[in-house]
This record gives sequence, C-alpha cells and structure tokens, in this order.
Amino acid sequence: MQDTDPRGSSPAFLQPQNGSSHRSSGYVPGRIAPLRPPPPSQSHASAEFTSARQEARATFASLPAEQHRRRAEANRHKNTLICFVISSFSLFVALGIFLGIASKYAPDENCPDQNPRLKNWSPGQDPEKRVFIKKGDLFRLDSDATVHSIVIQDGGLLVFGDDKEGSKNITLRTRFILIKDGGMLHVGAEKCRYKSKATIVLYGKSNEDADVPEFGKKFIGVGPEGTLELHGHQKVSWTLLSKTIYFSGLAYGHHTFKKNFSRGLNVRVINQDTAEVLEILKFDTHQFSEESLKLQNLLKKESPGRIVAIAVGDSAAKNLLKETRLTIQNLLGSKFVAGLSYRQAWALVGVIGGGNSSCNESVRNYENHSTGGKALAQKEFFTVDGQKFVVRAYSEWNDENPQFPHMGEVIDGVDMRAEVGVLTRNILIKGETENKCYHGKECQFFSYDTFGGHIKILKNFTSVHLSYVELKQMGQQQIGSYPVHFHLCGDVDEKGGYSFKTYVEGLSIHHCFSRCVTVHATNGLLIKDTIGYDTLGHCFFIEDGIEQRNTLFHNLGLVTKPGTLLPTDRNSSMCIGIRDKVYGSYVPVPATDCMAVSTFWIAHPNNHLINNAAAGSQDAGIWYLFHKFATGDSYGSAIETKSELTPLGIFYNNRVHSNFKAGLFIDKGVKTTNASVDDPREYLCLDNNARFRPHQDADPEKPRVAALIDRLISFKNNDHGAWIRGGDILIQNSGFADNGIGLTFASDGSFPNDEGASQEVSESLFVGESKNYGIPSGQNKYWGTGGIDNKTRTLPRNRTFPIRGFQIYDGPIHLTKCTFKNFVPTPDRFTSAVGFLMKNTWQMTPKNNISLVKFGLNVSLKVFFGKPGPWFEDGDLDGDKTSIFHDLDGSVTDYKDTYVGRMDNYLIQHPKCINNTEWNGVICSGTYAQVYVQTWNGQNLSMTIVRDEYPSNPMVLRGINQRAIFQQYQPVVMLQKGYTIHWNGKAPNVTYLYLINFNKNDWIRVGLCYQPNTDFVIVLETFQRQSSALSTKTERYTPVSSMLELEKNRSDKKFYFDSSTGLLFLFLQAKYNRDGHSYCSSQGCERIKIVTKDSAKGISNCMAKAYPKYYQGPTVIKQMPVKTTVLCKKCGATQMVFTSDPHKNYLLVQINSPGKKELSGGQQAFISVNDTIFSLKDNGILIVVVDACIGTVSGNKLFSEVDIKRVDGYLKSGIPQRSIVLLSTRGDIDSPNISEALMSLGTAKPPYLQSNGSMAFLGFKGNFKPSWIKLFTSPAGQGLVQIEKYIPLQLEEYGCARAIKSRRKDLELLKKATRSH
Repeated sequence: MQDTDPRGSSPAFLQPQNGSSHRSSGYVPGRIAPLRPPPPSQSHASAEFTSARQEARATFASLPAEQHRRRAEANRHKNTLICFVISSFSLFVALGIFLGIASKYAPDENCPDQNPRLKNWSPGQDPEKRVFIKKGDLFRLDSDATVHSIVIQDGGLLVFGDDKEGSKNITLRTRFILIKDGGMLHVGAEKCRYKSKATIVLYGKSNEDADVPEFGKKFIGVGPEGTLELHGHQKVSWTLLSKTIYFSGLAYGHHTFKKNFSRGLNVRVINQDTAEVLEILKFDTHQFSEESLKLQNLLKKESPGRIVAIAVGDSAAKNLLKETRLTIQNLLGSKFVAGLSYRQAWALVGVIGGGNSSCNESVRNYENHSTGGKALAQKEFFTVDGQKFVVRAYSEWNDENPQFPHMGEVIDGVDMRAEVGVLTRNILIKGETENKCYHGKECQFFSYDTFGGHIKILKNFTSVHLSYVELKQMGQQQIGSYPVHFHLCGDVDEKGGYSFKTYVEGLSIHHCFSRCVTVHATNGLLIKDTIGYDTLGHCFFIEDGIEQRNTLFHNLGLVTKPGTLLPTDRNSSMCIGIRDKVYGSYVPVPATDCMAVSTFWIAHPNNHLINNAAAGSQDAGIWYLFHKFATGDSYGSAIETKSELTPLGIFYNNRVHSNFKAGLFIDKGVKTTNASVDDPREYLCLDNNARFRPHQDADPEKPRVAALIDRLISFKNNDHGAWIRGGDILIQNSGFADNGIGLTFASDGSFPNDEGASQEVSESLFVGESKNYGIPSGQNKYWGTGGIDNKTRTLPRNRTFPIRGFQIYDGPIHLTKCTFKNFVPTPDRFTSAVGFLMKNTWQMTPKNNISLVKFGLNVSLKVFFGKPGPWFEDGDLDGDKTSIFHDLDGSVTDYKDTYVGRMDNYLIQHPKCINNTEWNGVICSGTYAQVYVQTWNGQNLSMTIVRDEYPSNPMVLRGINQRAIFQQYQPVVMLQKGYTIHWNGKAPNVTYLYLINFNKNDWIRVGLCYQPNTDFVIVLETFQRQSSALSTKTERYTPVSSMLELEKNRSDKKFYFDSSTGLLFLFLQAKYNRDGHSYCSSQGCERIKIVTKDSAKGISNCMAKAYPKYYQGPTVIKQMPVKTTVLCKKCGATQMVFTSDPHKNYLLVQINSPGKKELSGGQQAFISVNDTIFSLKDNGILIVVVDACIGTVSGNKLFSEVDIKRVDGYLKSGIPQRSIVLLSTRGDIDSPNISEALMSLGTAKPPYLQSNGSMAFLGFKGNFKPSWIKLFTSPAGQGLVQIEKYIPLQLEEYGCARAIKSRRKDLELLKKATRSH
C-alpha cells in the first residue's frame, strides 16, 4: 500500500513504516489524506456576467440620449456592483451544489473503512480456510464470514466495513487472528468511531488444533510491528445512581400477599403517594357478620385517594352484609361485589372516592369444587416523586421474588450510591463456548466451559488502542490467556517511543473466565472507563512486581470470583484440591496460602489509581502487595522490584464496598521461591514476608516518603473497610461506613528491625451502622438487628461480631480531625468507635495518639478494650493486656494529655487514675515507654512483670514467638518507676533489654529474678537496625554492694544483685535523643545484654521474697488534669460529606415534623441546613428557602395555624427561582390545599395531604425537576415524619451561572500521571 496516489486525486490510508514505526511522532491511527473538490467552472461564471450585461444594455436603449448618458454615468458603478453580487451568488449556489454532491461521496479522512483503495472482501463460510493478508492486500470486510484463521502481516490491512447509518451487522468467526510484521486490523478509529455492529467470535475447543507459539489458541494476537485499532461508539461506560431504586422500585419495599392467607376478605391499604402499605388486615366475612361491620368502618374512615386492594380467601360472601357491599360499591366503584356468592374468587384494586374509573376487579365462578381460575386485579399508580408502581390483588396468592434495591443516596455523610454500568458495545469480541465443561482439571471446580477467547499483545507492537469494545466469555483458566493481556511489552508510552500513548478505554469485560486486563512487565499503560463484571481470578492484574507508571482511571470491577491459576486466586476447595505444585505431601492451608482474590491486584506501588470502584469481590477490592523479587517471566531479570521501598503512586478518590475480607488491603506479598523441602508451599502462594516502607528513590538510607491515600470511600465490607500495613502512610478525606472494622493500621515490621514509622488518618468519617440497611445477599451474608433503631440490617460476620470504627493494632498511629457516628452496642454485640485488635499477641506502643475527634449523638461506646467472651476469648494475650493510646487534647476522655489503657493493667496506673468500666479502660496521666525483652537459650517461658507499687497486680506475658529460638516480650511501663521481672521456669541464659520510645534521660529501675550464686556479664550496646550490626563501643556494667549505692547515680553502669531475693537490679536510662516516630535513639537502639553462667535448675520467680521488701507506696508523678467542659469547636472532620464526586458541593438538610403524640415524647420540630437549625416552637408550618447555587439560606417563614391558608400563595409566588424549598410541620395540623403548589415545586402529581397530621417536604423552584424531591406525610398519631438528604449544589441544571468551574483534581492528577516518567 502506497502513501500517496501518483495522480494526487485519491486519498490514501497513512501507513506507518515497518520496524520502528511506533516511534514516529507523526503517526495518528485511523487518519487518511483529505480529498479536495475541483475548482468551479470558469465558463459557467462568464455566462452569468454576460447575461447581466445584455440586460443592462436593453434598459439603456429605451431612454433619451442625454438622459441615457447621465443615467449611464450615474449607474455605471451601481450596475458593476449588481453584476458582482449576482455573479457571486450564482458562483456560491453552484459551488454549494457541487460540494453537496461531493460530500455525499467524499470519504472522511479519519475513517479507515472509507479508504478508496480498499477492496471489498467476502471470504464466505469456510471453517477450513486459512487466510493470509499480506503486502498489497487491503481488504474491507463487508459481510459475515467464517474462516479457520487469519494472519495479517507484511503491510496487509483488514478493515471492517461501516456506513453512515450504522446499518451493517458483520460477524466474523475464526479460531484466531494474528497481526504482526506491519499487519493492521481496524474497526473504526478514534476520530471516526465505528457505527454499525461488529462481532468477532473466537471459536474452538481446548483440545482441538495445535497452539500458535506465544499465543496459544482462540485469540486475537498482536506481535512485533502489528497494529490493532478497535473503536466503538462512545458512551458513558458507568456512573453512579442519582436516585435509589428500591425493591420493586418502591421506597417502602416490595410487598406481596402470601399463599397461606385467611378465609374471608384480605385487605391492604396503600399510600397513593409513597406506595407504603399502611394496613394489612383480614376480615372473616364468611363466618362473622361483625367482621363485615369492621371492614365497613375501616373503609369509611380512610382518606380519599387511598388505594385499597381486596381479595377473597376461600370464601367471603356468607356474612358479607348488604350495607358493607354497598360501601365497597360506593367508595371503591365495584361492580361485582353486590353479586358476590359462595366461594367465588374476587379481586379488586380501587381508590377511595375514585368511582368506577379508578377500580379494576375480576371475579371467577365456583364450579366443580374449584374457583375456575385465578381472579386478578391490577392497576398502575405513580408516587409523588414519579416512580411507577403496580398494585395487584389475586384470588390465588403467589409469592414473588423481589429485586435487589440499589442505593442512590449519600447516607450519613458517606456516598453509597450504587454503580450502574452499560455492558453492551457495538463492537463485540466473544469467545464461543460449549454448553458444559468438557476437558481438564477445571471441570473439578466449574460446571461450565471456561475456555474463552483472549487478546494478547507482545513487545514492539506498532500501535494498540482499544476503546468501547465489549469482551464476553473471554479468558482461559490457564496462565497467559486473559481477555486483554499486555505481555512483556516494556514502556508503551512516550518513554518507549510511542508518541500516541497506548490505552484501553471504555471496555466492557463481563462473564469472563480469567481476569480482566493483565499488565505484565508493561509500563505506562492507560486503562480508563473500563468495566470488569462477573470474572474469575484477580481482575485488573498488575503481575510480576516490576510494572510501573500504569494509570487506572475510572474503572469499575464488580463480582470478582475465585479462579484456579494462582494460589491467591483460589477459594478453599481449590486451594486444597490443587496440589500439583507443592512439595511432597504438603496440604495447603486456605487461610494462609490462598483465598486472596482481588478486583485490583497491584504488585508494585508506583502505579496510579484514580476514581476506580471495586465491589463484590470474594476477598479484597484493592490489594497492594509487595514482591521481594520479580516473579513469573520477569524473574531473574536485571530489574529490581524494590516494591517495599518505592513511594506510592497517585491514589485518589477510589471506592470499595461489599467485599468480603477487605475493601482496601495494603499488606503481605507472595512466596517468591519454588516449593522445596524447606518450604513446601507452592510458588506465588500468599506470604507474610513484605512490609511497605517507602523511601525517597527507594533507598532506605534516604528520607521516608509518606504514602498518601486521598479520598477512599469504603462501606459494607464484611471484615475490613481498609487494612493498611507500613509507614509512613497517611489517609485523609475518607469515609468508612457499615464495615466490620472501618480502618486498621499495622506497623511496617518487627522490632528491632522496624525503625518506627508514622501512620495517620485525618479529616475522615467513620459510621458504625448507617441508614443503608442493605439486603441479605452477595457478600453481605449476615442479617440481624442494628443498634441505632433496632431495625434488621446487614451485619459483618454475625450478630455478635464487635463492630469497630477505628482499630488500633500496634502503632504508632495518629488519629486526628475525624468524626464518628452511629456506634451503639446491642445486647448481643459490642460496637465501639475506637477498638483494638482482638486476640492480639503483638506489641502496643504508648505513642499511639488521638486528637481533635468528634463523636456524634449516636455514639454510646467511644472506646472498648474488650471483655472475656465471644470473639475476645479470654483477652489474655500480650497485645490485649498492653493496649494503650494517648488522648492528646481530651477529645476522647475529656482529660487533656492523658493515656487510656486496659483497666487491669497496673503497670501504667497511679492512685488518681479514673476507671471507665463501660470501656473496660482506665484514664491516667504520666509518661510512658516500652521495654523490649528478648531472651535466648531459655524455655518457652512466660514472663511476669510487677510494678513495685502494685505487687498484688502483676502482668503475665506469654511472649510472641512461642517455640522459636528466641522469645520476646514488650510491656508498656510508666517511667520513673521500679519493676521486677520473674519467670515460670529457669531464667534465660541471655537476656536483652531494649529501650523503646525512651527519650534522653528517661528511666526505669528493673529487677530480674535469677537463681542464687548466679554470675553475670552485663554490657550496654548500641544496635544499628539497618546493618544489624553493633557499634564498636560497648560499656560494661560493674557490681555494687547495695541498693543505696546503685541509686546514687542512675546513669552509672552499675548493677546490684540481691542474693537474698534473687533479684538483679539495674537502671535503664536513655543516653541519646529519639527522633520523630523512631522507636530508638538517633544513635541506634540502646540495649543492655545480660549473660549468665548459672547451670542450676529451678523456677526463677522471686515475687514472694521481693515483696514487701521492695514495695513502694503508689505516688502520682504527673497530676491528672481538670476535666474539660468546653465544647471542642475544631474537633471532627471539616467536611460533612464524603462523596465520589468531590468537585461537587453538597448541602445537608434535615426535616423533623412531629405530631402531637411525638411532641409529647420529646421530639422537636425543626429544619436543619448544614447544622444551622431553624426550630418551630409553636404549631404550624415552617418553610426554609435555600439558594441552590450558593447554598445560603435566602429566607425562612413561619405560618401559625391561624395563617396556614397563606402557605399556598407563598409557595406559588414568594419563592425565587433556583431555590431549594424545605417544609416542616409541628403538631397535628389541618393541611392547607397546597397540592398544586407542591407539584410546581417538583412532585410528579398533586399529592394527597392529610387533613390532620404531619408533613415533611423537600422541593425545588425552577425549570428542572431534580431526583431528590421528597414528600412524606403521616396521619395524626402514626409516627414522626423525617427527611435527611445531601443535595448537590451549583448544578448547571438548576440554572446556576457558574462563572468559575469547580476544580477537577482527578483530571489534573490524570494529566500528571500520564505524563510522568
């Protein structure tokens, strides 16, 4: 194919040169040279001028000579102008006609199918035909075809035909398409999107034909110098619901009659404005005439407009009184009730006062001991907010399966709107599958065929861009065959020489059999607006741990299910059942080897996640893991992963929900060695060997670089909203709701190698139990009673699981500027805002601190340390006992600069501490640190540590490393106090005492129990963490003969052994300053090493002899502060709402409308706008008006019961355009006739208003009807009417003149990510 035609008159598709064409800066896929129309005909223009001149001469000849001369002189210029205008007009007419004709047939320079050099190609239906498209073959596929395979190479080109109307429907069936060596396949182009329907079906079974090297079977493959351009019709890929879709579309849920109904008339009364079922009643009018009178009275008291559904059960006519029949006839418009007889099936749906036109009914006669069929009545209605609903009544009742509700609201400040995606595209690539599984080990786990098609791209391709393509039944349960797979491609952006950045955009990948998009040893790829739905194995998969600079922007992953490929893909049965790669007879342990399938698997932190959503995974939504070494095909390459040390890429505005184990998981890695006798586990199984500790340039000698998690929305994850291990890590501007545990921080390693790091969460919201009650389905498998309002709801784990908002594990953590809502325990369950990891064996640092936090009214348990019982068991592990945090400003305890620990921990107490039995906690003042006790050459000992002031309250620590070669214990201690340490066996031969979180000159005195006549060698060492080396300078301790001499100077390196008690006493005092969050000093970790040569046996427990000899009376070193009574105005998150569209501003409005009964119960009538409260002190109606463009209150008006008739006029004429209207009532008021006025403010129909009751209304004055319009009413005495809504402000639909557009930080970050090298 040539670049240009010799004649210069035909367009030609611009073809890149082979070889290094992808580095050509001028390459633009899908562009063809323009066709220019020829110039207009000169002869045609001359004819127009001639005609004009002849007409002028004729006019001149009819005039007298002199007059003719003067007039000719005067008109010469005029005629010239007329001639020019006429000729120009004619020229433009002719040119317009020509261009109109030419444009009809001229090809669009951006459309590859309009290249005139293409030849129409129809290979027909021949499954044995092997097609080779090579140099000189420029084909346009214009009809359906079936072939064995297609190879496009050596400059060959295949384009799918299209037309302007999009009327073509082309299906190509083939076993594979291979594009290489200058070959090109085009379906549309970025600037000329495909309009018709194109389908590529990849067919074949796994046991048919031989594999194509590097590609396998059933694929579209792009080799070196290949081009693949697929561009379907552009559409919104996915978005968030703007309005909640409830059961059957109704806010009050789906309702059906039951099969086992009562004899007589079964009646339902339904609110015509909201579809709420108000009454469910049964009247046995067959047996009792009194029942007939009750039904009659019910109907007479109902308000006009109420919907009534009636159906006969068995029989209802025997004692159905004539006056009752007449009431039904008059009020509901029934024609059949008057003649209803024995066992007739009758069903009616009518409206009180609506007459015959509002009634639908059906009757069936009783014949041969049968009702003769089903009587069905049904009628359509609309709620006031425009939702259609159908009321049906059956004489033979049946059950219906309600649809799932889909939330479209911001609830309790957290954006819980459901994602809604469009799965269809006009370009479809589909794997053809068999009806059932037929071959291979997969059939052990899947009943269906999992051998789908796949797209695979290799390194040095010329151009690959996929946009708005549907991929269905793609992927295979074998390594390397995924719906979209970039395989070892290296740099695919500008850094790799691609001036036109490689991307996939708007793909719909659904019902696929192995992953979604795999990025394998590929850097700089953009994955945007892509959906992965109902797929097997990790979905968006960044594979070997060396991939960097890839950007995932606004992608959606839903329902990620287990697969068989990697151990981490597998569920429990797959984990145990697949053992061909373990060593020997090893049986994998599902919980620790497998069960980690994730929607986003990110194996290197230097990738960018912006605006993504992950929901419904069986394990994790987003998982950052850290490979010690490159894995898979990248193993042994020269590229170092350094993933644990590399700073995090951009993480902004991602959402995770409805996942089972965790929404966001930053922790762990995979095993990077093969199975062996030393470690029989499978290669790439789950491993706990990685700790994320980002440093500048991935160099541990350089400063740490904090990993920023900005704007995470996490809700309804069964176990964890987020589990984050590492440091430094900062989370900000995030919302957590309805998770088992909202957020847990874990430290980045094990002391002493862990140097200490910062983990902070700020400006965030934690909601324990929201008003999103959920449904018992999907990952939300547990159903029970909530603590706020005792309504049934989804629960994590089960009804007894202790819900926690923020969980402290080890630390150090900092929780600041956060808000907690809705943490209320139940009789079955402890629910706390702040809690601790249960059954915790690990250390707990006193440097954990909390400040500037705010607890809402519905937080009845701020902190909970656990109690023996379900889930907590005995609560006697080391971490359970040493739990502690620092309340910096008193925002938790009301006591500034205090520490909160477990109530039975006497190592941290003094006489003025305050017990909080509800928390099982104690609040103390003081200064605290830790002693890390490491023992060698000892048994698996328990260590008992006793504070000299509280000898009757010792703490027994089991140690962390049971059955290990060394043991470690980490008690938290109050400084400037004395302690003794004892063992339940012979004292260890070697003991290290590390000073953790000691500042310079901080000290404690320690007495360690040994056997009498023990010899000691004691030295002070400084341990360097990074090099695991000791400083060359050590100081040896020397003995003294008395405690008095020891206490003379605490800094002297002395020890005293009291042989009468067996206690070895010495002071632990820090010599150096400690920086920041480091556990140890800037010079290294100061430690005292104690070596004994004692060979005697026995138990080294000296408590009986130590006390009362060394007992000291309890004293207070740091006095308790005065209790704070001033409300903290700066506490809590600055934001009120956390949404997935942070560029929008929201207004929180609340409307509370109590009736007389609710007022007597203490309820208040008010309207709240962003916490500004407008109260109703007297009965009447309050209307508050808010400017929808700027969010400020522009007016509020109260109408007393005397003035209530004026409300209608105010609503119609007193409210300015572009206003949000809020209406509340107080007391049982007689509602004015404002139905028409409310309709002008957004209701879909004139609503029915109670003559005596309560009302709450949220509307809008303007030329737009928002989806958030709400109206609720209640008759007197039947409950409080409430509305709470987060309303978006400054929308163009409101008519707001937006002089300054909102900053789109997500788009700014996308630009930054895609240009970063």
